[in-house]
Formats: sequence, C-alpha cells, structure tokens
Amino acid sequence: MNRAPESWSVRITDANVAQLTIPGALNRTRVFDIDTQLLARIPEGARLCEMGLSLEIDGARQWARTIAGSTPGEAESLEYHCRVTVGPGRDVRLRVRAVTKHCALQALSLSATEELGS
Repeated sequence: MNRAPESWSVRITDANVAQLTIPGALNRTRVFDIDTQLLARIPEGARLCEMGLSLEIDGARQWARTIAGSTPGEAESLEYHCRVTVGPGRDVRLRVRAVTKHCALQALSLSATEELGS
C-alpha cells in the first residue's frame, strides 16, 4: 500500500518555545527526520549577541548549542537535524527552546517528516 509520509510542523514568531507530539501508530515502528531552526535578527551595532537552541525529546535534552551572532543588521539562523524512531503505540514529545541575547527572535520552527521504507 502506497501512502504519503506523515508530516508534523510548527512555526512560531511570538514565543521562544515550540512543541510537537507525534502520535504513536498501533502496529508499526516509524522513523522521523526532525528539523529545527531559530531565526534571529541582529541589530546594527550589536555587540555580544548570542543565539541558543535546544531540543528535548520526551523531556530529555537531545542537543543544545549557543553561538555568537556575527552579522549586525542581518538575520542569522541556528539549525539542528536528527532522526527519531517512534515505536508502536508510543507517542513522542518534541520541544525546542530558543534563547536570544541582544538580538531579536524572528521565528522558531520544528518539523518531523516520516521516512518511508524505514
């Protein structure tokens, strides 16, 4: 049976936390590509600008990173990609958090796309 891959996504512009729950399938294991991105604008003349991004899977930190902004007057992004296996009947909770210092959060996105044939 051919079917389209499952896809879940959220993009926010007014908060620093985004969450998704991938519901479990009753009788099969699935693999999802997870992508998250923080987009921030660095003000002209900004010094000591920092952008931080972290990903939690089922409440456990999977990844975190903080970088210095380097292009005042422009937008920069911080991204992370991983794969998550979702077992039969098991929901998976994804949560991404952005932290900005001396720069402005423009968007925070989190998406999960199923890999077919996995």
